[in-house]
Amino acid sequence: MEALAGLGFDEVELRAYERDFDALAPGLYTELAQTARQAEGAEAGEAAQRLEEPSPSSREGKLLLYLAVRALRPELVVETGTFNGVASAFLLRALKDNGRGLLLSFDVELPVDALGVGIPAGFEAGWLVPEALRGRFELVRGDVRRTLRCRLEPGPPIDLFFHDSLHTARQMLFEYRVAWRRLRPGGVLASDDVFWNPAFWLFTTLRRIPFRHIGTIGVTRKP
Repeated sequence: MEALAGLGFDEVELRAYERDFDALAPGLYTELAQTARQAEGAEAGEAAQRLEEPSPSSREGKLLLYLAVRALRPELVVETGTFNGVASAFLLRALKDNGRGLLLSFDVELPVDALGVGIPAGFEAGWLVPEALRGRFELVRGDVRRTLRCRLEPGPPIDLFFHDSLHTARQMLFEYRVAWRRLRPGGVLASDDVFWNPAFWLFTTLRRIPFRHIGTIGVTRKP
């Protein structure tokens, strides 16, 4: 919460949204874990185990995303690196609680996480997103370097961008630059694993904008 308060969001509102998150998060984690348990394969079992025992960093990241969406009240949220769809589910739940907004999510055809674990056979990225939340969810499949710019440029401005795809400096800087051009003033750019390489630090330093973080997720705001 301190990271978002440091970017100018109202602390009283953030505390109210944090109480909402504390009330809903256990149930949403359980729902996602139950869905994963119904699928076959080692990948599904791995996903279920992570959801049944979420790490502190997982919870911190989902909290930041939920609070950012609730505080911004966005019309368009963009995410890269959908994978199983856990972060997507929390973003979508925040949009539902706001009563507005769309999540546009990008991933490759056969995504794998940072540990080399893929999604279960027969499923696509975002397979864990609950059916009740899918009305606000659009998935774009394919190489993000080919799909991101062409999908965003004809559309409306972005309110919140979240990078969670390939964590190389080249890929991250590419996504930040594309998103920044489409991000509205006051919009938020967030990125996972910002300490893996200097991309987020370099991007924020060159633009003289704040670098805040919760755990491994960095966050900044467009003036």
